[in-house]
Amino acid sequence: MMKERTLIGILFGTLLGMLLAQSGNISAQAVPAVTCEETKTIFRDASRFSRKHNAAENMSKKHDEYTKSGWKFVDMETYIENADLEGFFLTYSRETACSKADT
Repeated sequence: MMKERTLIGILFGTLLGMLLAQSGNISAQAVPAVTCEETKTIFRDASRFSRKHNAAENMSKKHDEYTKSGWKFVDMETYIENADLEGFFLTYSRETACSKADT
């Protein structure tokens, strides 16, 4: 009789523990944050600046401006026409809140 009560107590305690553990998991689950990504590509015209002296400096200043505003640098492509450097395409992205149309 004592063994049966002990076994029933252990089973009851195990079931109660499992139930409490599961209910804790359900209430502790965080709702995933919904964010969207905004991407922007800008063109920096190198022909307006001295190609040898100011084009890279101008591009670096623009890069600093965007990163300070929360944008993350993604890519850079050079634009060459007739074997001349014409400029740079700079691409940046940042996370934004999604609108209902995006979700």
